[in-house]
Amino acid sequence: MNPLPPEFFTRFGLYAQREFLPAEACASLTHEMQAAAGARATVADAHGEAVEEASRRTKQADVSATTAARIGKELLEALPRLSRHFGLGLVGMQSPQFLVYREGDFFRAHHDDSTEPDAPDFVAQRSVSAVVFLNGGAEPAGYSGGSLTFYGLMDEGVAGDGVGLPLAGEAGLLVAFPSHLVHAVSPVTAGERYTVVSWFFEKSA
Repeated sequence: MNPLPPEFFTRFGLYAQREFLPAEACASLTHEMQAAAGARATVADAHGEAVEEASRRTKQADVSATTAARIGKELLEALPRLSRHFGLGLVGMQSPQFLVYREGDFFRAHHDDSTEPDAPDFVAQRSVSAVVFLNGGAEPAGYSGGSLTFYGLMDEGVAGDGVGLPLAGEAGLLVAFPSHLVHAVSPVTAGERYTVVSWFFEKSA
């Protein structure tokens, strides 16, 4: 299935905002992430966080503290809008991650929160997940594959085995959705995919 425009997903209650970041900010941040050191992103479970490349393969770039603070501030300014949209009393946001998906990188179907009693606090607290695209598939500096794909919107599949609906990423686009919604990132087949992700919560850590 070809990736679908953001407006398609708003029909199902997701939040989408084009030009959340201007083009020059996306280009500057992408350049910094290209040059930054980093490590493989982890997967969290009851025992903590660990690299599990069978489930998730992507680099978490170590951007400067100044950049992280600036982007974090931009995301926090969206908190009131997201609270109204989802009807939640959001009070804060977890530190953003700056992710680089290279060719072959992916994230299997998962949800970002957990109701398990032994889940880490930072996972259990998540209510709304947010993704900011810094580039997209239809751009000169874009990528192929790497679609953010949502499950359970049109059927009852909740484990990644139902109908997956891929979203067309584009530079500057903010997409937010309930953290319990199952989603995945399909393997990147060419180029590099740059995104910022974070999670909003309703109660203090």
